[in-house]
Amino acid sequence: MKIEVKFFATLRLYLGVASINLECEEPITVRELIEYLVNKFNDKKIKEYLLEDGKIRVGTMILINGKNIIHLDGLDTQIEEGIISIFPPAGGG
Repeated sequence: MKIEVKFFATLRLYLGVASINLECEEPITVRELIEYLVNKFNDKKIKEYLLEDGKIRVGTMILINGKNIIHLDGLDTQIEEGIISIFPPAGGG
């Protein structure tokens, strides 16, 4: 299964890439994807940036093929194929 993970806003700037591609033999969960990103970029701050107390941080939006995971199974949503879009919390003033 082919998965493209797209990063937006400050997360894109922080990681220095707009997207990555990965192939999985079986479906993974959003939670597993976040762990994969932590390991791939060797940076635990990614998890802190997106999650709070084991839940999606307020303001973070993760879409699977255009569908927000909060309307699916949250972090336990299965990813098979497609495009994952990750928008970190917005800030400003």
